[in-house]
Amino acid sequence: MDETPALMMWPDSMLRRYGDMLSVADVSCVLRLEPRNVRCLLTSSDVAIRLPGVKIGKSWRIARDQLRAYLIGHHNDDCALRSEDDERGPTS
Repeated sequence: MDETPALMMWPDSMLRRYGDMLSVADVSCVLRLEPRNVRCLLTSSDVAIRLPGVKIGKSWRIARDQLRAYLIGHHNDDCALRSEDDERGPTS
């Protein structure tokens, strides 16, 4: 079974209620993170984990499309495997 369509739908369902640009508070609600952790992602020196955003004055704005791409790009494919292993219980 191909899981690609489901993978492509899940960020959209999370982001549907937001406009084109999200604040740090919006992103923290979506990702269930503290706002300071979202700011850390925005300012990270590691390009691989940096969340794309624009600083306007003292506020950050994150484009919904860029957040969607970020979530898809950083999706943990192993989480499905771990949940299957958890359901099976211990192997010993």
